[in-house]
Amino acid sequence: MQKELTELDKKVYKYVLSKGKEGIPQNVLWKELKITSRDASRVLKKLEMLGYVKREPIIYGGRRTYRVIAIPKPIETKKKPSMPIIDFRKYFDIPCMVCPNIDKCYQGGYFDPTTCDLLTEWIQIEISRKKAKT
Repeated sequence: MQKELTELDKKVYKYVLSKGKEGIPQNVLWKELKITSRDASRVLKKLEMLGYVKREPIIYGGRRTYRVIAIPKPIETKKKPSMPIIDFRKYFDIPCMVCPNIDKCYQGGYFDPTTCDLLTEWIQIEISRKKAKT
C-alpha cells in the first residue's frame, strides 16, 4: 500500500476533518463526496493505517457501517528533492571566463587549452594553494 497521500486521500481527510469530533458515517461520506463505496473504503483504510482517521463500528440507518473520525495532524506533502548548492565563485577566477578567444578555443585549434599559458599558470597556482591548505 502506498504511503504517500493522493489527491483523493487528502480530499477525504480534509472532509472528515471538517466534520469535527463527531465524525461522519462512512456510508454518508462516500455519497456526499460523490465517490464510490469501494474508493471510500480503500482511502479510509489507508488513512486509518497512516494514523489520519479512526473508524468505529456503528449501526446507522439499520445498517452496519463505520463512524469515521479524523485525527488532527498535518498532511505530509511530498518533499521536493533539494538541489545542491553550487558555489560558482571559484569558477570566476578561471582565465577562460574572461578570455577574448574563448569562442575560438578548442583542442587542436589555434587557441588550445592544452597549450594555453594563462590556464596552465592558473592550474599551477590552484594546486599550490591546495597543497598549502593540507
